[in-house]
Amino acid sequence: MATLWGAARRSPMPYHRMLRHLQSLFRVEPGRPALWAGIRAAVATALPLCLSFLLTVPEAGWAGLTGLLVTLADKGGSYRVRARVMGAVTVLGSLVGMLAAPAGHTYLVDATLLLVGVTAANFARCYGETAGSVGGQLAVIFVVSLGAPAASLREAVLRGAALLLGGLWAMALSLLLWPLRPYRPARRAVARVYAGLATAAEELRGATLEGATPDAWAEGLKRHGGIRPEIERARGVLAATRRGRPDETQRGEHLLVLVELAEPMVALLSALAEAMQVVGRDPHLYATRERVARLCEAFAAMDLWVARALVQERNEGMRAPPGLPLGPRRRRQPARMAAPAVRRTTEGPLSTHVATLLDRLREYAGVAHETASGLLFGDPVSARGRGTVGGAKQAPGRSPWQPIRDHLHRNSVVLRHALRTGMVATAALGLTRALQVGDAHWVSLVVISILQPYAGSTEERVLQRTLGTLVGASLAALIATTVHTPPLMIGVISGLTAISVALLPLNFGAFQVLLTPDYLLMATLSSGDWTVASQRTLGVLIAGALALVGSWTLWPSPERRRFPDAAASALRADGKYLQQLATHRSGTEPAVNEERRHLDQALLEAESSFQRLMTEYRGPPWHLEPGMALLTYARRFALAVTALGTGRFEGRTTSVLPQQLAQRASDSLELLARALQERREPPPLPALALPRTSDDPVLGALLERVPRQLGILHGAVARISEDPSLR
Repeated sequence: MATLWGAARRSPMPYHRMLRHLQSLFRVEPGRPALWAGIRAAVATALPLCLSFLLTVPEAGWAGLTGLLVTLADKGGSYRVRARVMGAVTVLGSLVGMLAAPAGHTYLVDATLLLVGVTAANFARCYGETAGSVGGQLAVIFVVSLGAPAASLREAVLRGAALLLGGLWAMALSLLLWPLRPYRPARRAVARVYAGLATAAEELRGATLEGATPDAWAEGLKRHGGIRPEIERARGVLAATRRGRPDETQRGEHLLVLVELAEPMVALLSALAEAMQVVGRDPHLYATRERVARLCEAFAAMDLWVARALVQERNEGMRAPPGLPLGPRRRRQPARMAAPAVRRTTEGPLSTHVATLLDRLREYAGVAHETASGLLFGDPVSARGRGTVGGAKQAPGRSPWQPIRDHLHRNSVVLRHALRTGMVATAALGLTRALQVGDAHWVSLVVISILQPYAGSTEERVLQRTLGTLVGASLAALIATTVHTPPLMIGVISGLTAISVALLPLNFGAFQVLLTPDYLLMATLSSGDWTVASQRTLGVLIAGALALVGSWTLWPSPERRRFPDAAASALRADGKYLQQLATHRSGTEPAVNEERRHLDQALLEAESSFQRLMTEYRGPPWHLEPGMALLTYARRFALAVTALGTGRFEGRTTSVLPQQLAQRASDSLELLARALQERREPPPLPALALPRTSDDPVLGALLERVPRQLGILHGAVARISEDPSLR
């Protein structure tokens, strides 16, 4: 966020926005091409096309379309979730393709079905991003089938059967012909969490030894928040994997313990980072910095060992954990971290708070170590590990119709996007038919792929898809004019599919450029018209223009109107988290962890809203400074509270977070949240009386941050109320 802000200050906003969109088109992400995924997608697509050619059954070529789409719907995760998502695309895709096949002969029926079908498919986003992705795949099948009306009922039934068989073939290829290891996705998801913890510990070690600047500490603490999405993904993958597997509870229990341990360990690292930022370069606390650095080094080594154990899945060839020989006779002994014990000495004003954090981090790290060892060797979960998840609560059941009811109102972003997409796609069909330009359904298909729920995202997608599709359509036209036999065409389609899917993790633009000829050449192969690819370039420009007009005119909802509400939710979550910490004896209890989880989600949603605001904003860039300050200090306030609450321990006589202080601070945050939602200037904040902590300078400095950061938040809300740019 800070990088974007700096760039915005150096250049005019429209130029900066266009430059960022172009950079995203050519940016190459770190990693390696997904070669096996590309080969699998090519096989899933090419085999049905080959059978269609060899059996001289043109309808069988439709199986190649679902083979490709079902393969692209496989986003990873547990095998159970993957099978459910791919099965939905297979079954529903064959159904909508068969129902759309007899239509399309008259414009009125065609346009009505297009409006209803595309709107319904995009409204599936109310069930989440996965359901939205499935809806997008179904919309593609629906529009393509509408564009090629069946001559008879028999042909429509054969088309549905071919679509079904193509999807089943892709599912069998992805889920059965490859080794079926149900817990592999969950293990890898948890491994990513511990790899993130290791990185955070290494950064904390470096910043502690160097005495980092406040800005460096702020960036590091922000990266700690990036572990939260990985924990949520791991928790979701594991829950889906364990569901319906009562006979495999031991392995799942090990992974559950490791996931739940990550929650308090992130909080402890963040609290330790806040405390060490207070310590700074104080020469009297040199011994404290040394202890923290050594423990962070050992903690990072432990996290990396756990991550490797989770990925490797076997104990053969595994190195011993740091500081403990991992032999068969000693494998049941609790693994201990290779770091010296923390001594509460009196050399200088050594903080009891920091010593408590180190003790707790060592305790949780030991449980994680012995749990990973038990998973590696098949030992049962220890009593300490079971105690970690003892307070976990199951989410209450929810009606399957509740998401639909929640979004059936005029202010719903999902409903507006669904209606906008259906209307613009229908308008594209009518305009293209009236102008007799290319394939009308192809233009509608491009509109569906371009339109996004937010205007800024649509602008970026217009540029990406337009340039990518223009290049891809030109490539398809060149191929169609030089390759005139089905066997060669199938070979070209297979090669393009493999390369495009392999490059997807690295660059979306390259994926789009190479995937576009796939759709066009499959349509060419199905229709037998070898000039169809060359007729669609102009349609892409029409689709991009219509998508922009629709995004700007149909229920425009600028992000500047949504951002204050998202920021207010984050401030309220700060206040609730503070109250939870004040009413519990420990900052790592399940109820506190759950409230911190809600807080992290609210902060991530507010930051995402601000990112979209920066994409859409056309005014002076310095007007966005209050919003950035508000988000920055909302997160810093949460981290300071975490540091205060996590340092508490049972048996301590003095309460670090008095309930009166927590209640007044929470009331102040509620006043700021109301002012944001009502778009008015906030009232003055009440004074906060801080408890005396003369015996602990670190805790004293952390407590002083509470009223100071509340004052900064008050100033940011006041500046937002004065400037109409963010109202």
